Amino acid sequence: MQPDSATSHLQRARTGIRQALEEWNAADLQKVDGSRELLSMAIVDLRAFESAVRSGDVTPSAELQATVLQVKDEVVKATRVVDACVAFHRGLAARIGGAAPGYNAEGRMTDECSGLEPEVHA
Repeated sequence: MQPDSATSHLQRARTGIRQALEEWNAADLQKVDGSRELLSMAIVDLRAFESAVRSGDVTPSAELQATVLQVKDEVVKATRVVDACVAFHRGLAARIGGAAPGYNAEGRMTDECSGLEPEVHA
């Protein structure tokens, strides 16, 4: 693989991760799915870049190392966002007994116990 091609994989992965985070909305499962697709494509690009690095097709440089560290930070951030979303949806499902959420005119989930202060309301 050409070095330019390898670094373009890295840049494309970085762009995908950023776009996934910008579009992320834990309350909108279609947006979550769209972000998941972007993150999946970023994984493919990161694997291609890793393969090029391991085969020696990419020359290490301080600039490349800085970019790789930035991508690492963005991956950590994306992981935290995904983990928080999973925790939110698991907690929501547990509160409503696994049924799809429904809300009343007061913004409370239907069938929600009024004695509990819902932590999902911000």
